[in-house]
Amino acid sequence: MVDYSRFSQVKYFQYEPPDEYRRDYFIDEFNKISHSIDLLSGEYYPRRSVSDAKTTDYTATIFDDIILANGTLTINLYTASGGTDGTGNIANEGRRIVIKNIGANTVTVDPSGSETIDGASTKDLTAQYESLQLVSDGANWWII
Repeated sequence: MVDYSRFSQVKYFQYEPPDEYRRDYFIDEFNKISHSIDLLSGEYYPRRSVSDAKTTDYTATIFDDIILANGTLTINLYTASGGTDGTGNIANEGRRIVIKNIGANTVTVDPSGSETIDGASTKDLTAQYESLQLVSDGANWWII
C-alpha cells in the first residue's frame, strides 16, 4: 500500500479543460498523478534484489533478480513459461534474471527441463566477473 502522506508537499495546479474534453482530461490527469506517485514510492519500478553469493548448486526462483555465484556450481533456472495466469498470459514471459560469476571457477547455468538459452542446453560462465542477463519469451531463455 502506498503511503500517500509522503507526497503532501507536492503542488499540483490543475488546468480547467473545455466541457467536451472534461472526462478524458481528468482520466489522463489521474493517470499522470498516479504514475508519478508510483515512481516516487518505488512500487512501480522496484529495486532489483541481489542475492548473497552462492557457493553451492542453487535453484533460482522468480524472486531472484541478480544472482552472484562464487565457485564451481550450477544455477538451475525456473521454468521460462510458468504456466498461465487467469487471463491466459504466460506467467514468466518477460521475466529477467542476471547471473554473475564473481569467482575464478566455472558457473553453469541450466534452464528447466528441455528449455534452452539461445538454443543451447546450458551456458557456462568461465571467466571471473563474466555475467549473463537473460529474458524469458515464455518458452525459452534468451541472452540480452
